[in-house]
Amino acid sequence: MELTLGLIILIVLTYGLKAPTLRLATLCLGAMILTGAHEMLCWTQAIKVLIMLSGLAILCMLDHRTSHRSSSLLILLVILGNLLLIGSTNLISIYLALEMQTLCMFILVAYNKTSLLSAEAGLKYFVLGALSSGLFLFGCALIYGSTGELELQFIRMSIISYGALAGKCLITVSLL
Repeated sequence: MELTLGLIILIVLTYGLKAPTLRLATLCLGAMILTGAHEMLCWTQAIKVLIMLSGLAILCMLDHRTSHRSSSLLILLVILGNLLLIGSTNLISIYLALEMQTLCMFILVAYNKTSLLSAEAGLKYFVLGALSSGLFLFGCALIYGSTGELELQFIRMSIISYGALAGKCLITVSLL
């Protein structure tokens, strides 16, 4: 699913140099949902289809007269970040998916150049995103330092094997 959406984003990016991309993005995302809807294997796939349906609804709600060409591309990149985040099993891939998603959202929040409120919201969102990114990386470093693993499955097994000691350590670290 993610690879197909990445190819759709490249098509929209290439096509968008000469024509509006909203209709193409909506059609491609809708076709992708229809072709992948029969492959419901687990909850992850169901949530991915739900994310794509909500993205399709957002793309359909955009006004093609007032929205810029790149807004549909940014929305597709946010959807791709969501899909990558849902399928992540590694702390590094979680971080990269979060950053891909939030960087596009920063741009979407501060997109209206004529509004001071939009610029203020974009700046506040950027500062909050930088702070949360740093805290997430600090937490990942602590988890990696204590368990020696980046895969979520192995981190879970390490925490289970430590038992009550892991809970006390996590509470102590959170108080720092």
